[in-house]
Amino acid sequence: MKPTCVLDYNKSMGVVDLVHQHVNVTLVIRKSYKWSKIVIFRVLLHCMLSAHKSMQLRGGKQDFLKFVHDSVTQLLSFAPRLNASTKGLDSVARLTGRNHFPPKRSYQRTGTERTSKSKKCRVCSTRGRRTQKGAAIETTWVCETCPSVPGLCVEARCFRDYHTKFDYS
Repeated sequence: MKPTCVLDYNKSMGVVDLVHQHVNVTLVIRKSYKWSKIVIFRVLLHCMLSAHKSMQLRGGKQDFLKFVHDSVTQLLSFAPRLNASTKGLDSVARLTGRNHFPPKRSYQRTGTERTSKSKKCRVCSTRGRRTQKGAAIETTWVCETCPSVPGLCVEARCFRDYHTKFDYS
């Protein structure tokens, strides 16, 4: 015994309600944003949802939040500032992950050859720091979580700067 207007609403607004449910799951839109930013984020999320639905029609099995994360990661990897200082997705991985802990690099044997235990510090070499004799600063600390496994000084706060600052130079 529902009114006909409720039946018409449920019949015709099902897809719109699903879109709002998907878009509202992401916590991108906050109360502190200006209304213009809210509108832009809503439009972008609706476009992302449309792209996600078309990907699912072609056989994709990824959920919406993972799709948004992967899309933004790929878009950021094409940014000109990121490509100049770092390689590919390493620039995004170093800022997004939470499992970055500095282990010491161990010796590696390859046949009869033994590689060095130390690596050049990526932040120090970007900043142009050198030893008193003019050689590059080397360290035994690395970040094994980052794809390129960069060498980073722990004592000089290079490890922290590399994982918290967009432009660490």
